Amino acid sequence: MTIEQQIAKHHANVEKHHLQFPETTMWPEQIQLTEEETLYPTSEYTDPERLKLELERVWYRSWQYACRQEEVANPGDYYEYVIGTQSFLVARGEDGVIRAFRNACRHRGTQLKKGKGNAPDFTCSFHAWCFSLKGELVDIPDRHLFPGVTDEEYRLREVGCDVWAGFVFINPDPERAKQQPLLEFLGRVAEDLEPYHMERYRNAMHAVIHLDCNWKAAIEAFLEAYHVSFTHPQILAYLDDVNTALETIGDHSRMIVPYGVPSMRIEHVDEAEIYEAYFNKSATSFRHKQATSLPPELFDEDGTWTLDIPIREYMMQHHERIGQESGHDYSGLTREQLVDDYDYHIFPGFKFNSHAGACLGFRSRPHPTDPNKCIFDVFKFIWPNEHEPIPEPAPMVEVEYTDPSVGLVLSQDFSNLAKVQRGMHDETLTHVTFGSPEVRITNFHNVIERLLAED
Repeated sequence: MTIEQQIAKHHANVEKHHLQFPETTMWPEQIQLTEEETLYPTSEYTDPERLKLELERVWYRSWQYACRQEEVANPGDYYEYVIGTQSFLVARGEDGVIRAFRNACRHRGTQLKKGKGNAPDFTCSFHAWCFSLKGELVDIPDRHLFPGVTDEEYRLREVGCDVWAGFVFINPDPERAKQQPLLEFLGRVAEDLEPYHMERYRNAMHAVIHLDCNWKAAIEAFLEAYHVSFTHPQILAYLDDVNTALETIGDHSRMIVPYGVPSMRIEHVDEAEIYEAYFNKSATSFRHKQATSLPPELFDEDGTWTLDIPIREYMMQHHERIGQESGHDYSGLTREQLVDDYDYHIFPGFKFNSHAGACLGFRSRPHPTDPNKCIFDVFKFIWPNEHEPIPEPAPMVEVEYTDPSVGLVLSQDFSNLAKVQRGMHDETLTHVTFGSPEVRITNFHNVIERLLAED
């Protein structure tokens, strides 16, 4: 069977449901991986030395999401971001500029701040050395006893910091940040997402979950739809995992999952079942609750389905109506983007499911010393109703992955990960194997290997 015949057979729903995708995306049948890309040593998920190298050459040299701009909205607001053994302070100065600094006093290394808050300056709790919100050395008690200390040499160490779409990114290596500014690093991803107006979003939930798996295994669980049919059978009624389109975008990637149509793996799904599954089982259903009630009743008094157009079309109209009621501008989005899941991965550990008016975000960070553990953040970013007061950012909370607030879909994903990590230690399993539906993962590893090979 030719590739064209395979595509016609396995992607028949595209024509049936009039699905449309950007020309740059591909089907798995069109993707060719090298043998080297398909095989990846399990030791690279379990070896402490490998973890140390990844921290040094990937995380301590790369742009990464730290916080939202609304979390440092006012002069003096600060936010601590931790990666590996390193702590950073994101702070807004009196001049309104957001900067990021190493979170260590230049005297004897005392951590200046923890968590988030507001302060007029950064005064060390140990010996009261004081630094301005710009990182300047302002005061030293008994300064005459430190003749070798100069203001310039002892200012806080500033790192790369920039804002895109309301997301504050830092780069621990300031020289690399200058060599490749944030927008250059993001590349086409920033252009693609501009019509979503994410700068208007607000952080409506931030849950921190400690997982018993490597940071790569954690983020990889969300970079493919290959697992959906077996891990999440309850959502197959409203999304088509088979007709999920894939694309690598430099160091980053995306996949587009059609919503409002059933998976090609199941049969005899009627419109009412799609409606019920989407509005009651979708991990992104939270975005409907912040603007208006659910659509008018679509059943008559006898319980008969009354909608005379495809539910996918109705969903498009529904999301457009929500946007109009909430004062949102969706004019730059296609009709497909009103419904479908445009899922982006920003290297190394940040990804989100983009929808009109909201997105579900994930961030995977390495444990500082144990390759078998990681810190996983779950976010809900919502575009608030423009006609109502803007809500305050949600507080960060630590939860177990089994907590009901996480939701069934994510709990199902997380339940696999500890088992994945334990299996990696099997002495007969020398490598994991990736196929073309996992091209986003192979791209992810290619970028890691490139960075590890650099001096």
